[in-house]
Amino acid sequence: MASNEFPQALIEAVDSAPFGFCLLNSTTHEIEYLNYAFAPMMGHYGIANRGDPITEYLPGNALQFIATQTQRSFDYDFEIVREGAQPRWVRIHVEEMTHKSISYRALWVNDITAIVASEKQSALSLQAMEQAAEMKSNLLATMSHEIRTPMQSVFGFLELIAEEKPEQKILDMVGTARSSASDLLEILDDVLDLAKLDADKMDLDLFEVPVRTLSYGVIEALEVKKFGDTVELLTDIKQDVPFVVTGDPKRLRQILINLMGNALKFTKEGSITLHISQDCEKIEIPDGQLGLRLEVIDTGIGMSQEACDRLFQPFMQADNSTTRQYGGTGLGLSICKKLVGLMNGEIGVYSKTGMGSTFWVEIPVTEVDTEGESTIELPSLDGMAIMVVEDHPKAVVEITNSLRSMGAEVEACKTYEEGQNLIKRRPFDVAVVDHNLPDGYGLNLIREINEIRPYCGLLMYTVHDDYSIQNALRSLGATHLVKPASRAGLGETVQSVSKQISQQKLDGPQKILIAEDTDAVRQILDQQLRKLGIEADFVENGRLAMEALETGNYGILFSDLHMPEMDGYQVINAIRTKEKEGEHFPVIVLTADVQMAQRQTYMELGFDECLLKPVSLAQVRRLMMRWGLLPEALPQEVQELAEEDKGAKDKSSDKEIDLGELENMLGDLDEMAIEMMDMFADMTQPLMVDLKDAHDTQNWSEFSEIGHSLKGSARSIGAMIMGDICGAIQDDSPDASDEERGKMLEDAIQAFDAVKKEIQDYKENGF
Repeated sequence: MASNEFPQALIEAVDSAPFGFCLLNSTTHEIEYLNYAFAPMMGHYGIANRGDPITEYLPGNALQFIATQTQRSFDYDFEIVREGAQPRWVRIHVEEMTHKSISYRALWVNDITAIVASEKQSALSLQAMEQAAEMKSNLLATMSHEIRTPMQSVFGFLELIAEEKPEQKILDMVGTARSSASDLLEILDDVLDLAKLDADKMDLDLFEVPVRTLSYGVIEALEVKKFGDTVELLTDIKQDVPFVVTGDPKRLRQILINLMGNALKFTKEGSITLHISQDCEKIEIPDGQLGLRLEVIDTGIGMSQEACDRLFQPFMQADNSTTRQYGGTGLGLSICKKLVGLMNGEIGVYSKTGMGSTFWVEIPVTEVDTEGESTIELPSLDGMAIMVVEDHPKAVVEITNSLRSMGAEVEACKTYEEGQNLIKRRPFDVAVVDHNLPDGYGLNLIREINEIRPYCGLLMYTVHDDYSIQNALRSLGATHLVKPASRAGLGETVQSVSKQISQQKLDGPQKILIAEDTDAVRQILDQQLRKLGIEADFVENGRLAMEALETGNYGILFSDLHMPEMDGYQVINAIRTKEKEGEHFPVIVLTADVQMAQRQTYMELGFDECLLKPVSLAQVRRLMMRWGLLPEALPQEVQELAEEDKGAKDKSSDKEIDLGELENMLGDLDEMAIEMMDMFADMTQPLMVDLKDAHDTQNWSEFSEIGHSLKGSARSIGAMIMGDICGAIQDDSPDASDEERGKMLEDAIQAFDAVKKEIQDYKENGF
């Protein structure tokens, strides 16, 4: 195997080497020399000779790769598979060399099977960890949804109880329940934030951060949580700290709220100071940036070094007695640590038992030149009319200047009463309202604006990150934004709120198409629209709706969800699929499903708005105004309409037909209302026959579908008891026993007979 062309000492050394070695003629690809380890390492156990073609040892793709490389030195990994032997991986290191004017390639071969196996195992382990993190994140997201859904009802009912003006004792209990519910959702948010951070799913949003405004907002938000007047909340911001830096205002606020909130929990008297400077000690500051050091200094109970060492870990507090005495989950500091890490910063604490604590954060930031051109791209609010209701003098100047710098026309006022008078005097595209006003709450003002100007975009801009307020705003279709937002963040939110309104204008045909398969519901909607002077056509299913839309005669579609041949889900999917870029055809969903009324639900499906059955005349009127199909209502007209609605609700009774609900739908109770009820009885009788036939033939899918139709029909004339019974047939009959289905049928028949009897009484004796 030796060659006389090369020094004998070199050959002897290479022959006994543990790695494979081969000298290959670059032109002929013949082996000039190979050591003893080369052939076995390549999976070849026959006799190896000088002059053998390299193809006996290398697969074709490997030889092709080596032959075509132009580098003088490179590596190539490949798998060797031989019959009867375990697959192995080798790495060939190739060097180009010349000896006696002949070009060679020297091949050093090492077995890397163990390395490849280790890398595969590491990749599998990493994948398993990522899947586990993903599963945890998904589980927590599901938990969040399942907990938040009933909590929305809790908040809603607490709000309704408070609005009934009960005695003070009841109001105090409602306040306690609201506070506890908010605490629960805050804990839920902490758990979700931690899961996102663990799964690397949280990204920072970089905007302009007004440092001093951020600090004052945190202090204002925590003032309400102080233990009386025994603790003073202070700020100490060095003069060299920039007024505006680039960062994530929401997450910076979250960090400061956590640290300040913790300090407040453990400080019964004395002071808590938020100190901000550029005196960074722990981080390296990149070129072109500066460092911010944020310190929360308290005069509270302090803690030992051992307790300090346990902090910043999930679910960990200083000791067990801390949890028992002060409560909390121990998640806040862990989240702060991870958020600071995302910001390329450091966090820590200095403390001694009985001598207070100092929590510090150091982060690199970039100063923003507020005098020159902003480095942040700002949205355009050109020509937009905005009303600002804010009593803090500095906040008024900041908000007004920010919005005007983006092209908006702004009118500002300081009190509830001024805002009320201003919105009556002229329309605005968006109203930006603070919550705490000198003469009332911003939430109540937003309610009034929603009545007076139902097409006005509504934004509450406040330091209060309160879930009960957020829930109430959500029910009004309003948006909540926590102070301080960046200039860009405020502008983008205002733009988004305005778009929700401005997009709800019909530029094309003004005629309405309504797809609804229930006769009684069609009749009610027809009467309501006639009273408003609005033209509409009706079809009985989604297929006919799609055919009608092809004519181009309609500018908006109202669609039921459950229809024969083609349901509402298929209709909206077909419409959105056909739309070209830049086009948008408005579709309103008609449904009795309260869950569908949540904005995130109907918008995700592609609908523009939701109209809940039974639909009141006032609801239809306000919706028509929002979509530009009715002229703007004067404030007095809106107030009169609200009074009519209130009067209608007061007429509710325990009768089979809720006259208050019927008047709410029709506007008044007259001969037309009796005619509508009589038509309901005639049209419903065949459905009742079909319901019994479906039961007798055990066609349970048909039984459920007829229940759906009967539910809509009954509720359309205020027969709420019958409507609830038929709703149970729709929802519960598929999984019910035969005995339970029989009872459902019996209840429906009895309810219908009672409704018919009551209708006959109204026909004979009037209302």
